[in-house]
Amino acid sequence: MAVDALSLDIAGLTAAYRDGRLHPLQALDQLFDAIEADARGINAFCLLDRAAAAREAEASGRRWQEGRPLSVLDGVPVSIKDLVNVAGWPTRRGSLSGSDDPVPQDAPGVAPLRAGGAVLFGKTTTTEFGWTVGSSNPQAGTTRNPAAPDREIGGSSSGAAAQVAAGWGPLALGSDAGGSVRLPASWSGTVGFKPSFGAIPLAPASAFAEFAHLGTFTRSVADCALAMRVLSQADARDPSSLFARTEAPPARALRVAWTLSLGSSRAVQPAVAEAVAALVERLAGAGHTLIHWPEAASERAEDMWRVWLSRIHESFVDWTEAQRERLSPGLRDAYGQGAAQAPAELARARARLRTWSGALARRFADVDLLITPATPGAAPPLGEVGAGPWFEAVGGFTYPFNLTQQPALSLPLGADAEGAPFGVQVVGPRFQDAAVLVAGARIEALLAEAR
Repeated sequence: MAVDALSLDIAGLTAAYRDGRLHPLQALDQLFDAIEADARGINAFCLLDRAAAAREAEASGRRWQEGRPLSVLDGVPVSIKDLVNVAGWPTRRGSLSGSDDPVPQDAPGVAPLRAGGAVLFGKTTTTEFGWTVGSSNPQAGTTRNPAAPDREIGGSSSGAAAQVAAGWGPLALGSDAGGSVRLPASWSGTVGFKPSFGAIPLAPASAFAEFAHLGTFTRSVADCALAMRVLSQADARDPSSLFARTEAPPARALRVAWTLSLGSSRAVQPAVAEAVAALVERLAGAGHTLIHWPEAASERAEDMWRVWLSRIHESFVDWTEAQRERLSPGLRDAYGQGAAQAPAELARARARLRTWSGALARRFADVDLLITPATPGAAPPLGEVGAGPWFEAVGGFTYPFNLTQQPALSLPLGADAEGAPFGVQVVGPRFQDAAVLVAGARIEALLAEAR
């Protein structure tokens, strides 16, 4: 009886490769057949390369037959978000201004995947240059949410979330400068992890350099932990990656803070508030110490938007006017807004964010974890996430931890009355990525017991 590769997690795939029940090429064929048979118009990919992936799968199969796999991801199909360079493929960044020429070298975050024998099979859609959290871009069109096809999938890692939610392989590499992994993970019912800044090497640096993290989409925390064993490698091209990795602490009762308000004044939907409260009760019942962490509403989202616009301006300031004309109208307008900002107002916004984020990070000296909603609610209807300010509307729980550069994990938590998913966010101190994943697995198990 044929093995259903698409139903297997990373450990299940590699176990099947090891005992000869499945060949990596068979898994790849099932994956491509499912993508090609999709009638829902999910549109998760802007590039697929079956021929190159088949060569990698064949080589992986030989290694498994010889008992010498390169890593825990050898033979596992993995996609790459189209903001990240993959040797031999173009990087279009979701824009009509991008080049179709193949790039010559893997990015630092892709190199360990290739070295570990992962099967790179395609690039996933992103909002244009990753600047907003909608579900569309000018180059590839609209990406739909497999969990709720009439709702937004979110972005900017739209295709990566859609791929994993659709069951087309267990792992996708995305990026997150304000919530671009955690937001679509929450809205698609997948596991999204933004590790500590530099935990997955990233180069070259963009205008969003100190906010931008690479991250993963998986179906479980266990898969995320396996992926991070390969992805979290030092690379001289990214000096931020040259830090000492920490080990997970022993299992013990934790001090867990929780809040329903953080970086904006937007109230969470009642279903989300109820689900977070129920999780808090379960954690307390499991012996952990729960601490309510009240957070007053503020204008931090407006400050973040000012800084975001300034980085968009910085991204294209050296382009010619003719080059900028190839950008979408929304992105051109954001560029103009960034150029028009008064330097003094921008400086004040940066100073307020710096003061607040420093105070936020210091509060983790007294707690092991912080629990928040990942998003204020389930995904809105398709087309409702526009090109304007989004931190206040949907990103108030995510962008603060890009500022503090802390690890943050989005886990499926529940669904609204129409069945559209939403997630919970688990945040830990900087560099305590392993501890966040261990705690995330414990929370995942608690939630599974309650279903």
